[in-house]
Amino acid sequence: MSHRNRPHNKSNAQPVNPWHKNSTGSDGPNPKQSRAVATTNAGKKSSHTNSGGDSFLKQSEEKFHQAHRKHVESAKKYTQQYESSEDEDEGGSSSQDILGSVLKNYAGAGMDIGKTQEYLQNLLESRSAVCLICIGTVKRADSIWSCQSCYTFFHLLCIQRWANDSISLKRISHEQQEGYYNNMGEYVPKPALSVHWDCPKCRKEYEPVDIPRHYDCFCGKEQNPQNHLWLIPHSCGETCMKRLVPNCGHSCVLLCHPGPCPPCPQTISVSCKCGQSAKKTIRCSQRSWTCLKTCKQKRNCGIHECGEVCHSTEECPPCKSRSKQKCLCGAKTKEVNCSESRWQCGKVCGKMYACGLHQCAQGCHENDCGECPMGMPRTCPCGKTSSVAACSEDIGTCGDTCQKFLDCGEHRCSERCHPGKCGQCMEIVKKPCRCGNMTKEVACHKQLICETKCKTIRSCNKHPCNRKCCDGQCPPCDKICGKTLPCGKHKCTSMCHQGPCYPCNQKATVKCRCAGTTLEVPCGREKKVGSIKCRLPCRISSKCHHTNPHHCHQGDCPPCQQICGLKNDTTKCEHPCEAKCHDAVKVVTKDKNFKPVGPWDTPMEIVEIKQLPHPQCEVKVPVTCIGGHETSLWPCYNSKPTSCGRECGRALRCGVHTCPKQCHVVKNLNSTEEEPKCQSCTAGCVIPRPNGCIHPCKRPCHPPPCNPCQAPTKTTCHCGLTQIFYKCHEFYSNGKSEDELKLFREQVLSCGQKCIKNFPCGHRCNSTCHSGDCPNPESCNKKVKITCECRTRKMEVNCNAARMKSKLLECDDNCEKAKHNRNQERNDKERLQREHEEAENQRALEEYEKKFGPKKYRERKRAQVEETKETDYLLYALVSGGILMVAVVVYFVLAN
Repeated sequence: MSHRNRPHNKSNAQPVNPWHKNSTGSDGPNPKQSRAVATTNAGKKSSHTNSGGDSFLKQSEEKFHQAHRKHVESAKKYTQQYESSEDEDEGGSSSQDILGSVLKNYAGAGMDIGKTQEYLQNLLESRSAVCLICIGTVKRADSIWSCQSCYTFFHLLCIQRWANDSISLKRISHEQQEGYYNNMGEYVPKPALSVHWDCPKCRKEYEPVDIPRHYDCFCGKEQNPQNHLWLIPHSCGETCMKRLVPNCGHSCVLLCHPGPCPPCPQTISVSCKCGQSAKKTIRCSQRSWTCLKTCKQKRNCGIHECGEVCHSTEECPPCKSRSKQKCLCGAKTKEVNCSESRWQCGKVCGKMYACGLHQCAQGCHENDCGECPMGMPRTCPCGKTSSVAACSEDIGTCGDTCQKFLDCGEHRCSERCHPGKCGQCMEIVKKPCRCGNMTKEVACHKQLICETKCKTIRSCNKHPCNRKCCDGQCPPCDKICGKTLPCGKHKCTSMCHQGPCYPCNQKATVKCRCAGTTLEVPCGREKKVGSIKCRLPCRISSKCHHTNPHHCHQGDCPPCQQICGLKNDTTKCEHPCEAKCHDAVKVVTKDKNFKPVGPWDTPMEIVEIKQLPHPQCEVKVPVTCIGGHETSLWPCYNSKPTSCGRECGRALRCGVHTCPKQCHVVKNLNSTEEEPKCQSCTAGCVIPRPNGCIHPCKRPCHPPPCNPCQAPTKTTCHCGLTQIFYKCHEFYSNGKSEDELKLFREQVLSCGQKCIKNFPCGHRCNSTCHSGDCPNPESCNKKVKITCECRTRKMEVNCNAARMKSKLLECDDNCEKAKHNRNQERNDKERLQREHEEAENQRALEEYEKKFGPKKYRERKRAQVEETKETDYLLYALVSGGILMVAVVVYFVLAN
């Protein structure tokens, strides 16, 4: 696969995705986009012919570019604000604290704990994990795959495509290879297919069955783990439980995590390496510990003791004690380490063999040199004849043909037996060239190479082989790729290849504004890093009258947060301005003369740095109202005395009332007397009148007391028969006591005539006109009659005597006789009444039988008929009246 150029607008350029294909399935340009570009170009060409359309098009493009620039500026501003905020720093420090608290029990554990902490840090911090295939950020909700060797994260779809494409390319390359004949004419088959794919970062080889098919958590217990805000991204939240490396028998007790498992934090009791100290509790990951004792074992020389600090009994270093030692042959002596006592001087032995003719050609050695090799059975140079001769005799050639196989392996040497190496094969044979396009007779030792250039496309699928007489095993492309890497700065320096180039391995230096702080980041990631946190002071001069110290930063300097402190010339007071510094404030205004062409046009914002005037002074100062009633703290800018809204309250000249006007200007604020601007009293006398007096005082408002009331008053006497005239102040004067007024009123209101009231007994009072109840009601001496219970006996006595005695007399014999007579008369009346009722009932029965009984047809007299009618009417009236009386009685009974 290779990069393809795609048409795109300059104003909205998109990065080329090497994995994206168009709708036709190829990696070439999209036909729809090509047609769109062609249409646009055609439109532009036609617009040149129309001047009016050209101007309108220019205006539209200018409007579009203005709106685009505005959006880009707002996006940059948002990015700067987001990247320059301190929230990420706080989040980073908090993540460091969290990791420190989690991994505090793994102190002194080695490199693996650092890797684990690095991967955890990359997951906890935003925008840190990057897929090296698509150069995109690995988000929390993405499906990922983690390499088992380098623990790098990749998108699941990216690594699947990577693995499948790698295997496909190797299979295609293997299919294009063919077997060939070497220079000796032997057929060399093409190598066997080795199908595997590599990790994009560490190049660890994986088998096809290892291609990830599912999105698993880091520990492999759960497929498709849920994205939980309180868990590490891409983890299941359960305990890892992987076997630790090296295998100590324990499992990882951290929650499901990225990267390698940290060393075993369990504690074990082991002795030191030399075994001389007692057992000690240490971390299982340390496996062993060293004491401060020295080793007492003999070194490899068997003479000196080790003397090193505690170590394993099998790891004693070589003895470094120096001594003079002879080499193996004993020819030289030098000072060497005790462990290097057996050394060779490099001198040829040179000792004579037992034959006394030849010398030993071996290097420095010990023991005897052995027998002379020339005295052993020997053959001629071609090896056809052998003989045993003294070492002093030379064995010459046999005179026969050599017949040794030459270097070609097919022909034999045709020369006579000779010492040394045989020459080159000069046989003329027909040999095919390497590519097999031609056959020609040449010397056997020569290789036939034709002038035909190989046109087979190399593994890069771009360049032909172009090697003369290629044997089919085209070498890899030796050209440099030269494509611009995604960073946009460097070109690919790898050999020409298929597919996307690997990410740029260069480092870019990102500097802060003052260039005092630098940071090395992968090339092409400068914009992702954002602004660098530089702790050096900003070198830009302050725009206000303060020093405004702050750290180095990107963009505009932060606004000054200090108090202004200058004299406030707005309110022209002596207080310094206490508002935040306003010498250089960013003011955003809109163009008032902007005239929109369409609804998409918006007025352009104009950003200016201005010096704002001092705000109104807010210092609290004491202010007394114009009437002197109250003093309160008011802002300095509004410290002019005003009315407090309360009543004036100053005492008027009348001595009774106070000024009712709202708080007004007075000359003396401390005075409580009437001022010239106070409202004069116009009210009448308001002094309360004596109890009973209903006449108002006619004098104007004055201090008490009022003049005596002279109003004439009339009223009736106690008995109500005579009218009495008097003056009001005499009757309700306040100068007399209550008892005196009561006695005076009693005398004045008495007419002197006899009282017309009655005693409780019903007789008239004997006293003169008076108030209240009649006095001495028990002294009434009027004559009254009293009777016995049956009212037969009667007697006249005085009223007071009748009240003292019982009102009833006792009955005597005459009363009993009278009572008997009355009972007898009542019984006679009742008997007569019963007889009369029985007669009436009998008569009514007869009348009923006559009326409703069997009829007798006889003529009746007119007088009898009229009498019957009258009797019927009377009977009907009596029955109706009786029914009505019964109904009335029943009603009253039920009502009660």
